[in-house]
Amino acid sequence: MQHTTEMRCGKWVGLPALSVAFFRLGVMSFGGGTAGWLYREIAERHRWIDDKEFLSGAALGRLVPGSSGVNLTIQVGQCLRGGVGAATAALALLSGPLAVVLALAAGYERVGQSHVLHAVLDGVAATAIGLTFATGLKLLQFNLGRVGPLAVTIATVLCVGVLRWPMIPVVLCIAPVSICLALLDRPGRNA
Repeated sequence: MQHTTEMRCGKWVGLPALSVAFFRLGVMSFGGGTAGWLYREIAERHRWIDDKEFLSGAALGRLVPGSSGVNLTIQVGQCLRGGVGAATAALALLSGPLAVVLALAAGYERVGQSHVLHAVLDGVAATAIGLTFATGLKLLQFNLGRVGPLAVTIATVLCVGVLRWPMIPVVLCIAPVSICLALLDRPGRNA
């Protein structure tokens, strides 16, 4: 039976289905890609919310403190089933990774002094750094003809990476400049 009084947007979703979907998302999403997995699972596969609801939730999730993936999960759960849905979605999303991290911590406790393990972890860290740089280079190539994004990127790397200034004040100063440059450089702007 469908309880429309609990539905805020999209379809009414049972708590077991919500739990299973978000648990799967939690154990399948790696490296901060939660929003992409959420979109695929919640908006495309299940069609529980539409694109507009998803995008507005994703934007809001990035504006508030905390992990944007968890923020978005809570918003989707709230949208589908209210406060109980928000709590269910968040617990389901985080319970799988928590179990994995606890298991890895227990395993690391036993073999933490292994030189081989440290070499493997160093290799994984180097790979993660390489992937981050590769993504950054793709974004720079995409924006190569535009001076604004390149200038903001160089200024941010210089201030935070080279001069070691605190990130929050740097972002608070550079973000308004970046927004202004993006507004001035947008396509179709009347000059």
